[in-house]
Amino acid sequence: MKKKLFSLIAVAALSATVLAACGNDDSTSSSASDSSSSAGGDTKEITVNAKSFEFTPSEIKVKKGEKVKLTFKNTDGAHGLEIPEYNVNLQKDGTAEFTADKAGTFDFDCSVMCGAGHSDMKGQLIVEE
Repeated sequence: MKKKLFSLIAVAALSATVLAACGNDDSTSSSASDSSSSAGGDTKEITVNAKSFEFTPSEIKVKKGEKVKLTFKNTDGAHGLEIPEYNVNLQKDGTAEFTADKAGTFDFDCSVMCGAGHSDMKGQLIVEE
């Protein structure tokens, strides 16, 4: 009886440990878009996450003339982020810097064939006057 109880407790403890190790840590994805200024106050920092065939955020707003530091993070799978009008093509986690010198709405999409939901991975960069 004691042996069965000990085995049951050991299995429960091991299961709890495995589940805790495999758990999803969303602490970094709770803030999908970070905007901050550099010491000069003229750089907008934005982080875009790619996960489950979507970008978060899928809409980015900046002002014309603003310097942008775009950080791209793959949360799962292989994804890319491409904004052709600003010569941005990030194939993996990475950063691109550019000046938003053209007003308008510019589409961005996944530049890496990533699976069945690839064509759904779209977003917009909106550069306001």
